[in-house]
Amino acid sequence: MAGVYLVNVLDVARSLGIDPTRVTPEMVAQWLITEYMKKRRGGFNYNPAIDMTFELFRGNITAEQARLHCLTNGNPKGRRQNVEAITQISSYALANISACYRIGFRAVEVGRIKGEQVYIGIKAPMVRVLHDEAYVVMPGFRMSYRPVEAEIDVACSIALATFAREGYDEADFEYLYAGPGVSGQREFRSIKGRERRVFSKDEVDALLDVYVKGVALALDAGVESRPANLRGYSVIGPRQSSMF
Repeated sequence: MAGVYLVNVLDVARSLGIDPTRVTPEMVAQWLITEYMKKRRGGFNYNPAIDMTFELFRGNITAEQARLHCLTNGNPKGRRQNVEAITQISSYALANISACYRIGFRAVEVGRIKGEQVYIGIKAPMVRVLHDEAYVVMPGFRMSYRPVEAEIDVACSIALATFAREGYDEADFEYLYAGPGVSGQREFRSIKGRERRVFSKDEVDALLDVYVKGVALALDAGVESRPANLRGYSVIGPRQSSMF
């Protein structure tokens, strides 16, 4: 079962809609109830492809070695999907060999409801540096939906705000999209955060205030949800961040 106490930043952006400045808590709650809680999970993750993304950007492996790793590791249900994702990004990664550093996944505290902490999950496990430019990199490999531009803007803005307050204020945010294109087939896009419509700190805080109120309404409406499973995440709380 999906849980609303820990929601990925891309799904948070989806809940805020195509016109986030006009969204209401009721609209967020409705999306969580009718879309997020009912969506089917694939039973696998993209961790093999994410691991190989790191190695490709370092220039440690070839594209074929990355595909072979994805074909032989992880849940068998998702091996084909991992191979497809890494195939999409391999040429770009190998053309942009960088100094790479692992930073792990982040769970950002955004509020407390019914005695439980609410988090936003940001799976941006690496920083890469090329030609004195640093990028916090988040792979986006899911095939379950194709985000609209406003959703990408919101997700990038939340991530930039989060990492700026962790000391990565000079780094840009890079979203490596390898999800469905217009045709429904996978397409690749490297999306830099500062090339987007970046929301200010105050705007991000306002959007996430609406989001948390929407989560509260969804829970009041009877949405079942367990406490957040934070395994694999580093928690970003008030002491680490001035946000929320």
